[in-house]
Amino acid sequence: MSFNAHEEQVMGLFNRKVYNIPRNQRRYVWNKDNWQELFDDVMSVVNEIFPSHFIGSIVLKTDPMINGLPHYSVIDGQQRAITLAIFLTSIMFWMKKFGMSDDFSGTLPYVIAKDDKNNDIIMVTAENSGSLENIISAIVNISDDDIKKATVNSIVEGNLLNRSDKNVGDAFKFFMNAIYEKYNMNDKDSQILIKLRNAVRDITFVNITATTEEDSYTIFEILNARGLDLEDHELLKNYIMRYIQPEATRDKAKIEWNRIEETLGHANLRKFVRHYTTHRYGDYRSKSETSDYKIIQSRNKGKDTWHLLVDLEQKANHYLRLVSPVKEGDAANCSDVEYRVYSFFKKKRQEQMRPVLLSLISQNAAGKLSKQLYEKTIIFLYNFYVCYNIIGLESSNRLTDIVNKYASKINREASDQTISQFVDELRRKLPSESMFINAFKNVGWSHHGSIYEGEKNKIRVQTVLEILERYNNYGNCPDDFTVEHVLPDSDNVENGQIGNLIPLEQRLNDRCKKKSLKEKLPVYSESSFCSARKFGERYKDTEFDPTKRTEYMAKEFYQKILKF
Repeated sequence: MSFNAHEEQVMGLFNRKVYNIPRNQRRYVWNKDNWQELFDDVMSVVNEIFPSHFIGSIVLKTDPMINGLPHYSVIDGQQRAITLAIFLTSIMFWMKKFGMSDDFSGTLPYVIAKDDKNNDIIMVTAENSGSLENIISAIVNISDDDIKKATVNSIVEGNLLNRSDKNVGDAFKFFMNAIYEKYNMNDKDSQILIKLRNAVRDITFVNITATTEEDSYTIFEILNARGLDLEDHELLKNYIMRYIQPEATRDKAKIEWNRIEETLGHANLRKFVRHYTTHRYGDYRSKSETSDYKIIQSRNKGKDTWHLLVDLEQKANHYLRLVSPVKEGDAANCSDVEYRVYSFFKKKRQEQMRPVLLSLISQNAAGKLSKQLYEKTIIFLYNFYVCYNIIGLESSNRLTDIVNKYASKINREASDQTISQFVDELRRKLPSESMFINAFKNVGWSHHGSIYEGEKNKIRVQTVLEILERYNNYGNCPDDFTVEHVLPDSDNVENGQIGNLIPLEQRLNDRCKKKSLKEKLPVYSESSFCSARKFGERYKDTEFDPTKRTEYMAKEFYQKILKF
């Protein structure tokens, strides 16, 4: 392995050298806490508390020289490199604004390099953040007249190319405002800007430069072996790029990884890697092994990682159904049944089942799981969740072992037997029928101060009534859904229980106001809701008891709906 490591200062880093942040590196994600920490450290040097500040290591790969300027790819340390460039440029903004032209010109070589053709080249650029270069150019090239009218916001907002670069813009705003505040606190002493510039210029770091891409990825992996600084998906990306064979496909691999990032976005990507690991290697998990990256790495050791990347991209597209289900238009990715289940889970923030759902989606897409069994299974999971979490108020964490076991098992073999075993294990987690009935009696909604009052209870009721409606109405449930109290909930607390509630269209609900039960029954018979029509028929000649109906509904739910 060929590389060179030595300590140097930022003035040596930013000295007629060009640094590019490759597109496959993560976007700029540093935030106010990071900026404030760096600023405070630099101020400690300005105030002579410390002689200098050390920022760790930066891993570089040597690229071909262009017009006399050495070029490097930043493999590790891109957040620090970008922030240092922003910090220096922010100091230059105030130097120019306050007429410190000589100091501005003296600082310029730390931001702009002249190549052999006398072109001005910005020394830190990021392929996935064009706004960085745009804002630096704006500050460097603004005229003396325009700088007088310019504000921090006008400079930053006027040169942001897209909202995905918001963090870059916010970093400029932070440093420009923080510098101005220190300038004012020091009685508008221009020396504070020079001292800040010198403190940033004198920051030390360990420069680790590799001559080959292979060596740079190896160094990166060694430095981040514990995963302390990087998230699992970032370590995973580096691992894939390092072991892609043949090496000539590495550029193509970067494009594939970018597609995954673009498909899911940063926040969902983190969850995806977690759920993907369980989906493929769930039975390999243990309480002591929590790193998704290490699990994937150990299972792919010594292998070409191209197949892993292809599988990740395919599964990312499947995972999109779970994080962003759409059933209509050009972006449609779900059937009606999928949309009903996955949009419900998304709304409820139910993520525990995602590894299993990813396996089910994948096996169905591969033709190894029939559409009928696939949809039947996800509907069961929907009903199970309502029973277990919404009615039973149980914690999903108690299902972790089952999810870990069957996510990977179904991914390997989606047979009828495997699905049945999975369903049976979940059913064994359900409460007994008597316990379920008691829990069901706590489901209800009322307008009038009782245990059933509140929006949360109303949503709980709507969910249960919808499931019962779909069970009795061939999977259908009209969209125009309101909750009708058969007997007035103002009369007593018991009338808030679910046995006294039916789904009803708004127009029919309005017609039922201030009517007796006998007057309401013909209105119910006009409803598109099977539940309302059946209620009207059942109690036409029978006395209605909300408590008895609650128990009947609970038994129907437990005995029939949760029967796979």
